[in-house]
Amino acid sequence: MPPCRPAAPVSLRSNFAWTFAGNAFYAAGQWAILSLAAKLGGREMLGQYALAVAVTTPVVMLSHLNLRAVLATDMDQRHPFGDYLAVRLATTALGLGAIAAIAWAAGYRGPLAAVILATGAAQSVENVSDIYYGAMQRRERMDRIARSMMARGAVSLAAFGAALWATGNLVAAVAALGLGRTAVLAVYDQPRGSAGERLSRSGWPTGWTIARTALPLGVVLMLVSLNTNLPRYAIERTLGTLELGAFAAAASFVTVGSTMVNAIGQAATPRLARYASEHDPKRFLRLSFQLAGLALALGAAGVLAAALLGKLVLSLVYRPEYATYSGVLVAALAAAGLGYVAATFGYAITAARAFNAQAPLFCAVAASCGLAAWILVPRFGLYGAVMALAAASCVQIAGEAWILARALAAMEPAA
Repeated sequence: MPPCRPAAPVSLRSNFAWTFAGNAFYAAGQWAILSLAAKLGGREMLGQYALAVAVTTPVVMLSHLNLRAVLATDMDQRHPFGDYLAVRLATTALGLGAIAAIAWAAGYRGPLAAVILATGAAQSVENVSDIYYGAMQRRERMDRIARSMMARGAVSLAAFGAALWATGNLVAAVAALGLGRTAVLAVYDQPRGSAGERLSRSGWPTGWTIARTALPLGVVLMLVSLNTNLPRYAIERTLGTLELGAFAAAASFVTVGSTMVNAIGQAATPRLARYASEHDPKRFLRLSFQLAGLALALGAAGVLAAALLGKLVLSLVYRPEYATYSGVLVAALAAAGLGYVAATFGYAITAARAFNAQAPLFCAVAASCGLAAWILVPRFGLYGAVMALAAASCVQIAGEAWILARALAAMEPAA
């Protein structure tokens, strides 16, 4: 097909609306996948899928390197898009190999190992789509990203559901999900993401420069993912996959707010990056605190909704026995409010290209979460996992505030 022409950027409000719609639709699809696993396969199958996601996601995030953010904030186009794409493909391949090695070393065998590998492959396809999203985001065409996410969410859900219903096999369902994502990548993402971009490559020295620049962000993404999943490892080891499935069901509602937070952050990142490049700390700080205020309000709304409707929603979305975990749902959404605020500050410091300082911070965040999880989960069960997430978010907010203060000082024009 002929290459698509790059389109002019649209307004921040329109970008937010499109980003929210795309993220919401995609998140709903992922939510529905969990629901199907619970309804068609039961708590054990849901727990296996949750474990596969927990094992693979940190590795996928490290291989991700957050190149999308590096590309989207590269306003001067220091490197051609082809170099970014080459780095993403290379790191994704390395990530798949690492997932296989980890599954083997952890002692996972048979169907569970196959689920882990299929899940890693499906997430790797998303990694490739994501680099094309970075090119679209730099052009402030969040509408095109949103359309892709909607298509990916719908196709993934349909493929997963049809395969699970026909075979009753989780491996087949996850494999079908990956094939659906591959189709959207080939048909939509590649032609639109590469439109108007320089597809030439400068060679491996340039690729290594890009990878080295992005590596701190890749480490951060891995640590963020570990922060989310360390409590799940503690649950699986201490309480078993059945309880992990229940926790995954309750915690899945956190994505409602994180979808909005990510939409806001992704839409605002190019604007924040522009303020940073123009050395305009006042507008940068004002927009950053507006994002944090919205995140805090979302967290409060989630807690209220869970307190009023938690039992009913858990029964309808999953199964009636999940209603007994409504208290865990309320607690998880309360902790999520802190995480939403932390996420908005994360977008701000990334837009300011404060990359190197993030890795040490998230080492501390992951360490605090892991320590808290291994102490609290055996004592307080699923509530201990929620407490560990809340503690980690507090550490993250404190560290990001310090990094943001330094970034703002650097933006001040010289006297």
